[in-house]
Amino acid sequence: MTNLLPALSVLFAVVATAVPWGLPADATFILPLVVVMMVFCWRAIPGTALHPAGAVGLGLLADLMSGGPLGYWALMCLVAATVGRRAGALKESREVGIHWLIWAVLVSLLGVFGWLLASLYYVRWIDWWPIAFGVVVSIALFPIVLYGLLWVRHGRVGLARDTIFRGAS
Repeated sequence: MTNLLPALSVLFAVVATAVPWGLPADATFILPLVVVMMVFCWRAIPGTALHPAGAVGLGLLADLMSGGPLGYWALMCLVAATVGRRAGALKESREVGIHWLIWAVLVSLLGVFGWLLASLYYVRWIDWWPIAFGVVVSIALFPIVLYGLLWVRHGRVGLARDTIFRGAS
């Protein structure tokens, strides 16, 4: 069952993105970016098994459920899965702050790339504000999501410092 936890939790988040929460139009990118953040976190947590192909499949499901361009969130999830694996294996630090910084840089780049890709898809410059708002909120939510996933994984948040991220010595 533990091998299915990452995929099931991300699946739950993908389904939650399709629920009509009544959020304002400026908040449309928050929930899909939380899905991408969950993929990043699951790949950085040691002992978890979220394959990049599974991340792409969940991203495609998010694309289908959102009605957006097919492959948009799948590509974002693939990039997050790749960077999450690399971030977990850096062996530079076990501090959450370093991974938070990596996420902040990654989601900022994904935001710019996603805005350019969406503008290319619709053949016009789309409004950048909802994407930027989603990026800022996802950066703020990173520790909450990370510790929530650690709780899902281990049943508690209070892990030893050396077991939080891959590559810990």
